[in-house]
Amino acid sequence: MTARSCLARALALGASLAASVSLAAQSAPAKLDTLGPAFTFPVFIDGILAHHPVATQARLVADQARADLRTAWGAFDPTMTASWDQKTFGGTQYYNYFDAELKIPLPIGADVTLAFDRTMGRYANPDRRTSGSGTFEAGISIPLGQRILTDERRNALQQARAARDAGDADRTAIVNKLLFSAAKDYGAWYESWRRRAIAQEGEALAEFRLQAVRRRVANGESAPIDTIEALLELQRREVTRFEAEASFYLSSLDVTAYWWDDAGRPAALPANAKPMLLGIEQIAIDSTRLQELLDLATRRNPDLLKVQARIKQAEAQRLFNTQALLPLAEAKLSGLGASDSDESFFAGERLDNNYKAGLSIKSPLLFLKETGRFASSGQRLEFQRLERDRLRREVEFDARAAIFDLFNLERLRQRQVANVRNAGLLRDAEQVRYENGEGTLLILNLRERLVLDEAVKLAAVEAKVAGARAALAVATGDRTLLLKQN
Repeated sequence: MTARSCLARALALGASLAASVSLAAQSAPAKLDTLGPAFTFPVFIDGILAHHPVATQARLVADQARADLRTAWGAFDPTMTASWDQKTFGGTQYYNYFDAELKIPLPIGADVTLAFDRTMGRYANPDRRTSGSGTFEAGISIPLGQRILTDERRNALQQARAARDAGDADRTAIVNKLLFSAAKDYGAWYESWRRRAIAQEGEALAEFRLQAVRRRVANGESAPIDTIEALLELQRREVTRFEAEASFYLSSLDVTAYWWDDAGRPAALPANAKPMLLGIEQIAIDSTRLQELLDLATRRNPDLLKVQARIKQAEAQRLFNTQALLPLAEAKLSGLGASDSDESFFAGERLDNNYKAGLSIKSPLLFLKETGRFASSGQRLEFQRLERDRLRREVEFDARAAIFDLFNLERLRQRQVANVRNAGLLRDAEQVRYENGEGTLLILNLRERLVLDEAVKLAAVEAKVAGARAALAVATGDRTLLLKQN
């Protein structure tokens, strides 16, 4: 029989042989482990986001930043103060003071004041005397030099807003890094599960072939030495299965470490759960998609967002230190009126004769402290800007590497699928030659080892997609890239 006719016969019988081998393997001692509930990647990720302590800690980081922002807003909280002071001696009322004031801070740095004063008594301070019904006051204080552009409370508010943005970015970074680690471990779990299943299938085939060889030897169709060859191959595959089972057990522990229940307690994976890469398919990347992902990385990467927040804080501090180079000046003006007066409080003629006004100025002579703080804040700002430029370049490279990795993995997967198919054709052709007495059991075993090895390589490539997509999600700051099907 020629090589061409042998190959043609192999191709013709390949399907039937594969079916018979699979059926025979299933009729062999049951070692195949393909049953069990599917534990898909989206279910795994959703469970981590909902219950993992690190995900909860990440939410607390953002909540704490928001609480600090609310604290900063407290500087603009209107305040109400009231005091009462009275002295009576020897039956004589020396004084009776009652003061109440409502102070309303404005976002522009000014303060609006509403006050009520009432003074009674024989020896009251003359400048505090009022009518019997008291005096109502409405005024405003305005900064004229320092604090006209910003002040302590506005600076604290800007710092807190930037800290809130940094907290949100920090939460995203923490969660994405957790998911990156989880995705890699899930991929390793899937690969070890596939390796174990392939090893179990290979062992079942080897055991079936050993029984078949023994029958051929008994019938005088094969040499007795083939029994030793078949037995050795079975033992080799048993060792491979032992190693695969140990690897699967360890990778299962790694995945279980991410699993927590609704009460926040460590939980076990569902019994006999099997990993599935459903929901983590390959992303289709063309030139348009490439630029979109790169732009996304430079806009939403959490590390970049944290640097941007620090730049905002440095800019706010520099502005605060800049206006500190001006003298501290403040003007106060208040209108006064008796609380029982029927005349309009804001009548111009009345306010001309009933008001309080003041002006205060304070300034250092050399501005040593102020100029030092100004220079220091400028250097901090420049440092953060340089850090942003450096990090932006690193993020772009990380995104490009992750995109290329995904693209290359898809090429490898397609090639490896073809390798598995071609290795199977060679194995089937060798099976035909062996049955016709033209081949040896050693070559047949080598062909079958090649099929198993190529299947293992395919599983490894498929598993790496999880880590590659997680790397892209970390680089871009968009965790939907972990699960979104494109």
